[in-house]
Amino acid sequence: MQAAIPVPTSPSVVIVDADRRVRQSLSDVLRLAGGVEVRGSAGDVRAALELIDRHRPDVVVVDPRLPDVPAGIALLRGIRLAWPETRIVLTGWVGGESPLPGLDLTFVAKSAAAEEFVAAVVEACCTV
Repeated sequence: MQAAIPVPTSPSVVIVDADRRVRQSLSDVLRLAGGVEVRGSAGDVRAALELIDRHRPDVVVVDPRLPDVPAGIALLRGIRLAWPETRIVLTGWVGGESPLPGLDLTFVAKSAAAEEFVAAVVEACCTV
């Protein structure tokens, strides 16, 4: 029998999106929801990797079109390799299909209601 992995009471999040306004909106939604700590946001792969390495968030919210899909996919692979315990929530993909089948990723549309967006982030953190 495996021991349960503890779930943080206040999940920490880094947001990665090329659009500054989207990053700010998503940060505001998560902060206003309470119980979610936004540790930073980045608009490109290099800045994202630096933030993730510095803050070691529980969840990274990513729109993988940074500045194009191959860069975003490289970021997803890099996160999974360097920080396998970090959960990934994709946003912005129509239909919610993962660009990397086989990777454990959650999807939530940018157009989702605030409650749905927050729930996806919290649930991703709690998924073991």
